[in-house]
Amino acid sequence: MNQNHRSNRGQSKVPLTPLLFFAWVAFAMMSIPATALAGVSDDLSLGDRAWSQRAEGHQGSRAAAEPIQKAINAYQSALTAEPENLEARWKLLRAFHFKGEFVLEVNVRRDLFIEGREITRTGILQIEQQYGLSKRLFRMKPEELANAVGKQAVVGEFFFWGSANWGLWGQYSGKLIAALTGVVNKVRLFSETMVLMDDSIENGGAHRLLGRFNARVPKIPIFTGWVDRDLAISELRLSLKVAPNSLLSKMYLAEALLKFRPSEKEEALSLLQDIVNSNPDPDRLVEDTKVIEDARILLAKYL
Repeated sequence: MNQNHRSNRGQSKVPLTPLLFFAWVAFAMMSIPATALAGVSDDLSLGDRAWSQRAEGHQGSRAAAEPIQKAINAYQSALTAEPENLEARWKLLRAFHFKGEFVLEVNVRRDLFIEGREITRTGILQIEQQYGLSKRLFRMKPEELANAVGKQAVVGEFFFWGSANWGLWGQYSGKLIAALTGVVNKVRLFSETMVLMDDSIENGGAHRLLGRFNARVPKIPIFTGWVDRDLAISELRLSLKVAPNSLLSKMYLAEALLKFRPSEKEEALSLLQDIVNSNPDPDRLVEDTKVIEDARILLAKYL
């Protein structure tokens, strides 16, 4: 018995040094499937590659379905694996926007944006929890919300593309429904918050969204009496200061001037002519092609 005791004591014990620890971790990770290790990161990379190829096979301003669907599938996979991943969430919303506006027929777009609306709602709950918002997000003022989330680019992108999906759901549901269900107030909060966070998001997107919003939303007593057409124009001008080459901001400003500032018609027509004479940005080939087509049609009405 004593002999056994002495034998055990004689056995050497190898200390778990940092080198051995990392070697053990590396060995343990070898048993994990490569797909599990890659996981969300690989899905996001796959989605980003598909997103960059979204114009492949397009015909004018109509995109082929397959490239953007690959992006959607990848982002959905990432979000399923990691539901709290806000990057996967906003990129999925961005892909929804593209598919809805440039692939689907008008009569089926609403169903897609219903899904986008729900994905946005879940993201809002996550932000409330992550940033410890004691008040519900939609009960906060833009200044309060901007201070709470800071200048987090991922949050700003989520606000932008969440607004796009929610707003388009409202558009395809009807402007009155959008007003009565509070969609316009939600988009208003997001856009005003983004202006305070980072007005460079999506090439002046914060100002462009706020300007377009005030130009398009109808004035309905009690519900949207705060709509300001002058603010619409000033915000669209600010958007162009941030991104002077944005064809979309030029288009929105031209439309607003023609509708609300007839005395500035010549500026509007000059903006439209500038768009028509432009080449689409290779990174926005389908989107800019659509803007150029719309500008050509609108310009023809005044020439």
